[in-house]
Amino acid sequence: MTSHDPLDLFRASLTSSTTPVLLTSVSEPSPTIPLAAYISFPQPSGEPINIPKDAPTRYTARADTRTEFYNIGQIWLAWTERESGVREYLAKGQASGVGYVGIADRRAVVEYLQGGDGGNRIIKVGDEGVSAEGLSSALDLSEAGPSRPAVPAKRKYEVDITDREFCRKLRSQEVELRDRNSVLRATAGGKINNFESFLKSVMSEKIRTLRKSLETGGKAQSSTQQPQTTYVKYTPSKKQRSSNPIIIISSSPTSLVTMWNVKKFLEQGVFEPSEISRANEAQQGNTRAEDMVPVLRKRSTPQGEVSSKYYVVDGVEALQKFGQDAWDRVVCVLTTGQAWQFKPYKWQDPKVLFRHVKGVYFQWSNEPVNPTVRDWNVTEMRIDRNKRHIDRQVVAEFWRVLDEAKKR
Repeated sequence: MTSHDPLDLFRASLTSSTTPVLLTSVSEPSPTIPLAAYISFPQPSGEPINIPKDAPTRYTARADTRTEFYNIGQIWLAWTERESGVREYLAKGQASGVGYVGIADRRAVVEYLQGGDGGNRIIKVGDEGVSAEGLSSALDLSEAGPSRPAVPAKRKYEVDITDREFCRKLRSQEVELRDRNSVLRATAGGKINNFESFLKSVMSEKIRTLRKSLETGGKAQSSTQQPQTTYVKYTPSKKQRSSNPIIIISSSPTSLVTMWNVKKFLEQGVFEPSEISRANEAQQGNTRAEDMVPVLRKRSTPQGEVSSKYYVVDGVEALQKFGQDAWDRVVCVLTTGQAWQFKPYKWQDPKVLFRHVKGVYFQWSNEPVNPTVRDWNVTEMRIDRNKRHIDRQVVAEFWRVLDEAKKR
C-alpha cells in the first residue's frame, strides 16, 4: 500500500504545521466543507496531494467492525470543530455533505491526530485477517493522488434473513385503516367484527324508550277519572328584580378605565383613552357620562354563543339604584390604588373589601409596580400605551379572573 493514506497525510500535515486546505476543484479554494470537493495536503517538496472529502480512512466507525470507516471529511470536521459545542458540531456535520464523527469518538479522533495511538480503531497491515492487498482493496487508496483521487468502494447489500422474516410477519398482521367506519373493524377467527350488533342494540333501546315516553305523554285522560282540583293561594305578583352582576369602577380622574371608555373596552376589546372617548361623545352632544352603563359580554361555548349582561357604576349613589341587596351582586371593584375610593363602600377597609369582591388594578405597562395594591389582594393588569392589538388579551384575562372568582 502506497503512502497516499488520508489519515497519515492529515497527521503529517499537523505535525509539520501545514494545515490542510479545502478545494472546490483541483486548484480552486473552498470557504466551507459543504462546497468543497477535495482536501489538499501540502507537501514539503513537490505538488500537494488532493484527496476527495468522502475518501475513507483507516479509522473504523465502530470498534467491532472492519468494514465501516470514517472518511477524511469527517476527520477534518472533527479536528476543525474540536472546540465547538455538541449542537453546533452536529449541525455543521449534517450540512457538510460527508457526515460527522460520532460524539463519543470525536475526542479520540482529535487525540489520534495530535499523536495518540488510536487504540484498536486504526486498521493496520498485519492485524488479524488483514493483508496489504485486502486493506488497499477495502479503502481503494492505492495510487491515490492528485491525478487519481481515492473513491470509497461500494459494499454489496446483503439481505438479512432474520429481518426479512420479521418484516413478513409484520405485514401479515397489518390492518389497513381506510376511513372512520373501518377503524373499529377487527377479525376474530377469520370473521369480521364491525360492531353493528352493538350499534343496533343501543339504537333499539333508545327508540323503545322514546316510544314509551310518547305513548305515556300523549295518552288521553280517561273519562271515568275525575279531574283533581288544586287550590293555590293568590299572592300579588312582584316585579322580578334583575340579578345581573355589577362592577364598580373608580371615579378618580387618573383612572384608566372610566364611564367614558369602559363599554368599548369590555365589549369590543379595544382600549380608547378616556379623553378621546369623552371628545367623541361631546361631538354627538353627550357632555356628561352616564353613572350606570350596561356591558354585554359575549363568549363561545360548545352549545353556541352565550351573552351575559353586566352593569358598571362609578360610585355608591349609582349602586343604590339597584336596591338594598345591590352589594350582594357586586362581583368586581376596579381601583386606582387610592383608599379614599372605599370610604362610602359597605366595607371601607380595602383588605376586608377584597375578601368579599374581586379587586382589579389597571395600570400602564411601562409604569412601576404600585406597592400599595400589593397588600390589598387585587389582580394587577397592564395596558400598553400603543399596542392596541393586545387589548383583547387583557380583556379576556379580565373575564377569566372574574370567572375564577365566582367559583370560590
